[in-house]
Amino acid sequence: MFNQIFFYLLLYSFNMLYIVNKRVHFWAGYAAINAVTGCMIIADIFELKEWTWEYIFPGILIALITPAVMRVQEQWNQKWKGVNEELAEANKRVEELIKERERDRIARDLHDTVGQTLSTISVKSDISMKLLYQDQKRTEQEIRDIQHLSRSLLQEMREIVSDMKRVTLKEELESAHRRLLEASIAIQLESPIPKLQDSTKEMMLAYVVKEAVTNIIRHSGASECAIRFMESEQELCLELMDNGSFHMKKLQEGNGLSGIRTRVSLMKGTVQIHARAKGGMHMVVRVPLHLGGRETDDTYAVSG
Repeated sequence: MFNQIFFYLLLYSFNMLYIVNKRVHFWAGYAAINAVTGCMIIADIFELKEWTWEYIFPGILIALITPAVMRVQEQWNQKWKGVNEELAEANKRVEELIKERERDRIARDLHDTVGQTLSTISVKSDISMKLLYQDQKRTEQEIRDIQHLSRSLLQEMREIVSDMKRVTLKEELESAHRRLLEASIAIQLESPIPKLQDSTKEMMLAYVVKEAVTNIIRHSGASECAIRFMESEQELCLELMDNGSFHMKKLQEGNGLSGIRTRVSLMKGTVQIHARAKGGMHMVVRVPLHLGGRETDDTYAVSG
């Protein structure tokens, strides 16, 4: 009440209120500066003290507004920090779920292919033993069937083991480049290879590239192929295009396309297949990089 210079000092000190951790202490200090300001206004109204308001009014506004704004901002920062931690934990759970479902898929593949084939081989072996001295031609045919089944089983096992190997996206693209060139198909990589933090997601995308390139080599009759990556903060987009013969009406979902759809679905992504206007296939795979991607059925569309 003696001099407004002291009030300036008070304003400077109270501007540091936002660093006070305890909520009670913060609001006690904030109430104190408002009380002092109110006393000054009352003193001026009753002419107990004359203040130079045009000089101290901006300081008053700053002192009253800044601590509250900074406090609210700090609270929001703490809140968003907690949200980000929860999001990171949720992403971790999702990635663990992806790994678990991939293990289940491999177990089903082993059961459906290996188990069924071995059962058939076992039955045919029993038949061969019974017919060994009764029907030689039938026995020979059964043995040939067993040989054929064993070779098929060996090939299936190699494919399953190949899928289980942890391959990086870069390694798979290099392999795809070699395979396409061997098939006399020119390849063009139109964008840099993205660097993914999640190794499981990278392995699944590598599988998508592998199966898509295999389909191009086997069924498209193309002479050119292009692969493009587009990455944003929310998702990664993979595009594969060729100039071969492709018709949506004749599209059949074999094991390759079915495997692509299954893995993309595990990553909560989508698959779109278009027929290009100039001929050929255009496949677009979109995979969310963080939690929140839509888990929908893959869509198919024909574009002009």
